[in-house]
Amino acid sequence: MMPGSSNTQFVGISRQAAMTAIEFLIVVAAIGLLILVTVPGSSMLIERYQLNAASNDLARGLTLARTEAISRGSTVRMCPSVDGRSCLDGGDWSHGWLVFTDGNGDGHVQEIELIEAFDGPAREIRIIGTGPVQQGASFDLSGLIGDLEANRQSDGGEFVVCYVGSSGSARTVMIDREGWVNVIPSGAGECGAAAG
Repeated sequence: MMPGSSNTQFVGISRQAAMTAIEFLIVVAAIGLLILVTVPGSSMLIERYQLNAASNDLARGLTLARTEAISRGSTVRMCPSVDGRSCLDGGDWSHGWLVFTDGNGDGHVQEIELIEAFDGPAREIRIIGTGPVQQGASFDLSGLIGDLEANRQSDGGEFVVCYVGSSGSARTVMIDREGWVNVIPSGAGECGAAAG
């Protein structure tokens, strides 16, 4: 036996064992992906995750607007937006939303006034504002909520967050008169067509 032959065999065994481990991990990942795609309940898990993510993002935006209004001592507004730069009419928040300070009181977003632009949720999620928050919400220096124009105090409002084409659960993001936000599960009828 040659002195270097045992080292060569050892290296060959290590490479073979390492290759087997990599192959094993690939097989496990493929099986996991196959189970995720084929198990009927997995679509419900994905739906629930997307509903929770969208509801929590919306609640975070509302909380940010309220907090900024209090800390800045001025009116901060939140409105639906498609482009991340201007407000959208119609009450459909499915494309995203803006939080901005409105120092000049004109109700329009100027670049210097933008606090944060939020991207919309997954395409299958719709967010509809109802009541005073349909077009947007305003928070004053005491944190109280008003309509987008901030010319009247409101008793709060709510947003319905639902999954398009599902008659399953939805979320309601409620905001009270003081600006406190609460996300609660709610039953939902048919959500309707996807937002374009």
